[in-house]
This record gives sequence, structure tokens and C-alpha cells, in this order.
Amino acid sequence: MKAIRLLIFFIIALLLTTAALSFLMATSQKVERSIVINKPASAIYNELIRLENFHKFSVWSQQDSSAVYTFSGTDGAVGASTSWKGSPLISGEGKIEITALVPDQKIVHELSFTQPKKGTATSTFKLAQTEKSNTTVEWIFELATPRPWNIFNLMYSLDEKMGADFENGLQSLKTIIELKDSAIIVPAKID
Repeated sequence: MKAIRLLIFFIIALLLTTAALSFLMATSQKVERSIVINKPASAIYNELIRLENFHKFSVWSQQDSSAVYTFSGTDGAVGASTSWKGSPLISGEGKIEITALVPDQKIVHELSFTQPKKGTATSTFKLAQTEKSNTTVEWIFELATPRPWNIFNLMYSLDEKMGADFENGLQSLKTIIELKDSAIIVPAKID
């Protein structure tokens, strides 16, 4: 009888501790990375507002050749979206929608993941032109971790797990934008 009573007290203490941690911990995790791109903010903004361009620098799109993308709405405008379906081990399935645009300053996407795990996130690109032709691009990704699942934030760091992916994505974006419009024109040989 004493063992059963101890087990009941242990379960109650465990439930109370879990509930307390759940209410004390944040209900989201965040990854923030930035890079300086040698182009004016307007050039970067015009590249970032188009969802079709997101798949050109996104690490996950580059890793998953099986992914299929569907677009709806006017690309580059609030309300436009792209849905994807790919390998469950790499990109899974979900949707990105443009929810806010501030010309030459900010692009906000709302993400909905449906496979392999359901979830929501916000992805924000902030542009700060530092000089005439240099712009700092900050990529902020915030993943919702609702209660009571937020207690797993103690054991899992989104920043540690995926930070390198965001860095690589920004590096790809930098390469794409800096090479755009700077192609070297080689004159044709005349015989």
C-alpha cells in the first residue's frame, strides 16, 4: 500500500512539475542569422519578395530534388503562397505565405508544416542598407512550440540544430544576388 501511495505522489509531483515548466518556458524557439550583401536594399528586396526565388537559395530546396512546388496568388504580393511536397526526411510538406511587405526593409512569411510534423512558424527578412551598395540582411525564424510541448525546448535547441542551414541559405542568397547583373560579357571571336 505504501508503494502505491509513493507512486501516486510521484506521478502528481511529475505532473505538477511538467505543468509549472510548461507555463514558465517560452512557447517558441528562434534562429537569427545575418549577412552583408554587396547590393542595395532595393535589389535584395526585389529578389526576396518572389517566392519562386526562395527555392533557389533555400538549403532545404537544394537538398530535396524530389520536392514539387505549387504557387498561388500574385508572386511578390501579400497573400501569395507556395506549397511544397517532398521527401519526409528532408523537406516534408507545407506552405509558405507572404503576410507582410515593407518595401526595401522587411518581408514576412507565415509557414505551415503538415508533414512529417504539424507546426507553424514565422520567417522574417529584415534589410538595413549600411552604405550605398551594402545591405545587412537578417533572417529571423521563429517556430511555435505550444504548451505542453514547449517543455521539450529544454532538450532541443532549434538554433543549434538548424542554425547552419540558415547561414548556408544566406550565403547562397548573397552569391545569387551579387552575381546577378554582374555577368562578364565575353566578346565573340571574329574570324
